[in-house]
Amino acid sequence: MRRGCLGFTLVCLLALAAPAGRGEALLAIVGATVIHPERAPLDAVAPEQTVVIAGERIHSIGPSSSTPVPQGARVIDAHRKWLVPGLVDAHVHFDQSGNLYARPDIADLTGWMPYAREQARNRARLPATFRAWLASGVTGVVDTGGPMWTFQVREAARRAEAAPRVAVAGPLVSMIARPQLDVGDPPIVQVSTPQAARELVARTLRERPDYIKVWFIHQAGDDLAQQEAIVKAAGDAAHAAGVALAVHATELAVAKAALRAGADYLVHSVEDAPVDEEFLALARRRDILYCPTLFVYEGYGLALSNRWRATPAELRLADPQILAMMGDLDLIPAQLLPGWMRRAMERGWSGWLPPHAAVNLRRVWDAGIRVVVGSDAGNIGTLHGPAVFREMQRMVEAGLTPLETLRAATTNGARAMHMQDETGAIRPGALADLVLVDADPLESIAHLARTAWVVKGGRAFRVDELLAPMTQSGAQAEPLH
Repeated sequence: MRRGCLGFTLVCLLALAAPAGRGEALLAIVGATVIHPERAPLDAVAPEQTVVIAGERIHSIGPSSSTPVPQGARVIDAHRKWLVPGLVDAHVHFDQSGNLYARPDIADLTGWMPYAREQARNRARLPATFRAWLASGVTGVVDTGGPMWTFQVREAARRAEAAPRVAVAGPLVSMIARPQLDVGDPPIVQVSTPQAARELVARTLRERPDYIKVWFIHQAGDDLAQQEAIVKAAGDAAHAAGVALAVHATELAVAKAALRAGADYLVHSVEDAPVDEEFLALARRRDILYCPTLFVYEGYGLALSNRWRATPAELRLADPQILAMMGDLDLIPAQLLPGWMRRAMERGWSGWLPPHAAVNLRRVWDAGIRVVVGSDAGNIGTLHGPAVFREMQRMVEAGLTPLETLRAATTNGARAMHMQDETGAIRPGALADLVLVDADPLESIAHLARTAWVVKGGRAFRVDELLAPMTQSGAQAEPLH
């Protein structure tokens, strides 16, 4: 037995030391300052490094002065550039576009844009959405709830030439109904009993989801214990199939109930009160992921008061079709706008950040709970791709350091993708999901938006080459069957 183990170890070491096998593409990123987000601050930065990639994986990494570039390798000159692991946005919705028509249950503009038409646009425009994510340095996303057709998005991403890795949850197990979003394939399905939750989970499990998601909305008069039993039924069914449970639970009492019921991933901040020791103990015991989603409220406020303005990153990296639609409030006849929206526009409402979200983020991090970056992209004013930079900026403003925020977006994000053994760090043997940026992201987290190259599974993309097809009229997705 011991001889077999030694032999296996020797084979692995030889494989790492040997040149790439026949037919494997070779890529060398030379002279980069490599940032290792998983390390302590004093050990996180390694200047003048060469990273050799063979096929889809990192073959070796070391000082450029002593790390040879294999013969025949494609070389990227990375001097005066910074190399980080590929980013993960752990909370997105592909059935929503980020434009003004994304949530008719919140802002009903269907008199101007029928929701079925908006959904068809989202599906047809997937190549541009994929490219917006990849050009933003995001090599992995988690769709935390949507129609059954979002499982086809996962398959389309696997087939696409330029797309991030996609994890999918499927329809939300919900305490409330949202009929405004149902055009024949509802993203949100109301259940009222544990048995109904188990049945919905069973249907979703046929699609091999990466998560089961519960929309745990608790309103005045609801029986919290009864709702907790529904969440537990969904979680038990998911866990029996080896699938993690994600839960939307934004109040402290509701979040605790979700954790008791088996939540593995809280996709929003606790927003109504400071987290307490009971919450932290439950979260540590379950070893959960915690996603703050700080910007999304502000995005709604800015967009629905007609004050949303694109950032430089959005002007460069977002889908230009969505950017053009963000000014549509100027075009929609006033009588088609809900009264509350007209009043919001008059007041210049700029949005609302829940009062406890920022403080809770720092406390959760300090308690050793894994925080991930998730923008809730697809919601009104939160655009696929560059929204990740707005979110990370808010996380730094809430008290995380740039290195901590980068760890949330990479090392911890890989765990949200269930790929912690494959991605999230720059090390030999890992999948080569990497981002090369033109400025130091530890000096300012905003520098992550200065993407120059993105490597996904060993394939290198110049960002300007990724962006070019997005501007072509008529860019269409593969049909989703």
